[in-house]
Parts: sequence; structure tokens; C-alpha cells
Amino acid sequence: MADIRIHKVTKIEIKKVDKGNGYICRDIVIYNKRYDFESNKCITEKTHLDLFLDNNSVAKLVYEK
Repeated sequence: MADIRIHKVTKIEIKKVDKGNGYICRDIVIYNKRYDFESNKCITEKTHLDLFLDNNSVAKLVYEK
């Protein structure tokens, strides 16, 4: 198991993707801001996750309270 911590998230995109051969896939793109000390500017970073799922039931988003 991996824990991923991303600070200052500005946007999350979840896309249903067809990769052929009956794969159930989702792409998750997370955008966040960080300060770059070399350029002295705030920049946007993009983290991309490719998910290959076993069945459709795990593709549903669940929001916990």
C-alpha cells in the first residue's frame, strides 16, 4: 500500500478511458500548486494515475462524511 500526500490541490479530474481488450480503466489527474524557489514563482504541478480495475463496481466514487 502506498500513501500519497499532495498539498494545495486545485483540481481533480477523473476520466473513463477505453484501453481496449475489455480493460476497465480510469485516469486520475491531480493538479496542485507549489512554490519554485529557482524561478521565484508559484507553479502548477500535474500528477497522473492510470487505474486498471477488476470490475465496474470498484469504479464508483464513494464520498465519506
